[in-house]
Amino acid sequence: MWVAWALAALVVGILLQHTTGIFGRGGQILSGGTFWQALRQGPPVSSSHPPVSAPPGMPHPSVSVFHSGEAASPRLFPSWEIMGEWGLGLGLLIWGLWGTLLWAYNTSPAHRTWSRWGDWMLWRWPIVTAGLLFRRPDWVTEAWRRHRALQDDRGPTLAPTIPPTWMRAAQALDQGFAQSLPDVAWMTTEDGQRTRRMHIVATPSGIGPQWPHGFHAPTMEHWREWAAQWGPTVLVHAGVGDAWQLDAWGFFHPLPTSGESVQPIPGPISTTGNLPPSPPSASAVPLSPATQWGRHSLKWGDLMALAPESAPPLAEPLEPARIEDVISVLNRLGLPGAKPIGGFRGLTVDIIEIRPEPAWANRLLTPTMAMTLAGQLGHGDVPLNIHYVRGKPGVVAIERPRPDRRFVDLMTVLAQTPTDTRRQLQGMAIPICLGVTPDGQVVWSDMTTWPHCLIGGTTNSGKTTVISSLLTSLTITMPPSDLRITIVDPKHGSQFPWVHHMPHIDAVLLEPDDVVALVAQWADEQEERYKQFAELGVPDLITARQRGMVSLPYRLLVIDEYKDLKDRLDKDAIKEFERNIGRLGQKARGAGFYLWIATQHPLANIISSPLKANLPTRIALRTSSASDSQVILDRSGAETLLGKGDALFLPVNVNEPIRVQTPAVLQESLWDYIIKAWKLTTNGYQEM
Repeated sequence: MWVAWALAALVVGILLQHTTGIFGRGGQILSGGTFWQALRQGPPVSSSHPPVSAPPGMPHPSVSVFHSGEAASPRLFPSWEIMGEWGLGLGLLIWGLWGTLLWAYNTSPAHRTWSRWGDWMLWRWPIVTAGLLFRRPDWVTEAWRRHRALQDDRGPTLAPTIPPTWMRAAQALDQGFAQSLPDVAWMTTEDGQRTRRMHIVATPSGIGPQWPHGFHAPTMEHWREWAAQWGPTVLVHAGVGDAWQLDAWGFFHPLPTSGESVQPIPGPISTTGNLPPSPPSASAVPLSPATQWGRHSLKWGDLMALAPESAPPLAEPLEPARIEDVISVLNRLGLPGAKPIGGFRGLTVDIIEIRPEPAWANRLLTPTMAMTLAGQLGHGDVPLNIHYVRGKPGVVAIERPRPDRRFVDLMTVLAQTPTDTRRQLQGMAIPICLGVTPDGQVVWSDMTTWPHCLIGGTTNSGKTTVISSLLTSLTITMPPSDLRITIVDPKHGSQFPWVHHMPHIDAVLLEPDDVVALVAQWADEQEERYKQFAELGVPDLITARQRGMVSLPYRLLVIDEYKDLKDRLDKDAIKEFERNIGRLGQKARGAGFYLWIATQHPLANIISSPLKANLPTRIALRTSSASDSQVILDRSGAETLLGKGDALFLPVNVNEPIRVQTPAVLQESLWDYIIKAWKLTTNGYQEM
């Protein structure tokens, strides 16, 4: 703008220099050719020399040409003489016509108004001209940028206008979320720069997240929880009211007024950014060969030869037809008025979120209604899992089996573990991969926090496959010198043939008496470890290892089928075994001893209450009844699972179990790669 003012000042200065010539003596105004002649010739020039007498008949040199009719003064701009009498006016006319043509060519018909033409001619075009004259391309670029921005912001033929209140609400939500959860909203790039992982922006359809670095499922979950709790309050303070609803993809939409209808069901993935894209596949996100899943884990370069060329998304938006089927069946069952909120498709199930009428919401949560709804939707006698959604008051999730169920390979899960999660694994003592949730999140846990686990499920529920997957992930994340594993296989090693050559394995026990003796030995050994910790002044093995005081390994005992073990022991041996399990349960976490007990007979007479009390972490696979689920989880729910690795994971101090599809080891050569990789590392196998 200062350039425009400078040009205006220049023009005014030129005119003022010609004022004497234009107005003449006494202020009389001249016109026509005399006016332009004066403007072309410039004002009279005075001299500091003494006046000189003019010859007879000649005018005095100081007399203006307006009175003498002849030119006697020098020109202010000699080039004006060449232009002729009307040169200045013609130049201004050409300059104005050229600017108008440029404006018309670069302006859409809907924006060609007198006011915008005036804005261009008074401000933009003079700056463009000055930039060309003074060789300042940045002036020209900035003028054109502002001209185009003016069209984008106020153009009636472009995308629907976003209300200013929405913009203000989006800014308030974005700032509130970033301040409340800075570690979630921000991320660190590969080059160490801090940047926002997600922004909250206003769009013509609503207010929701924008993903400049690609969709990130854990961040979406945090945003949905925060938005459900604090979003309405923020919107009220932003001045847009609380008549908004949050859909499955984290977008706030205004509730319809009377007489309007709304379809909040998200459709297929959009390329406009309104909906998050699917999580990237393994081929879409190439990992560095140095990528790890723990402080001392194997590297991606050790295993990448087995990585799949491409992988399906772990979660994706759900087709509206699948949601409409549920609404239609509910109407036929006498449960009308349910409002669809959204849905997404996981590997195993489709999640449909609805807001039922309060009058009959509790009926929807009964086991009878779950069975009826499953039959009406064509799922046979497999009851649906129906529950309230955490963080969404009044919203119910219906989990129905997807028609084309997919399974996931452990290598795919490793490849699609987000960068932030891998960074968190660096702080875990024993990272272990559990599986993938229905919304596509990869679940990892620190096994030292369990510390003991009960795994149960009926025949063909995938129990052995799940144990193999969990153990394989441990052999990837932990070096053999740090983790020693003992397996009890009543089927003489046929269930885990790969473990015999794995460097992490201490033994595969076949006899029940050996198991009882080992547990008793561990119970005594943990007391010795605590004495050593007291001498070192540390509370537990984790602290001692972090400080480099000891190199004692963690130890894990896995009992594949507890019922077979128990059937082969007498009563005294069983009492001794469970007594030592109780000793381990109280102190084993700090001493570094961990126990998994698995059974396909989760009955109360098999898993006693004292034993179950010492196994606080639970992994439930499909059970044949709700009572069997009660034995494992202390609640129903496992009877609705679909088998083949579909599981409920209930860690310590968590109120609700997490549904996961556990990964499978689809390439048996993976174990060969693991064995070979550890043999080549400095942290490889050492006799313990």
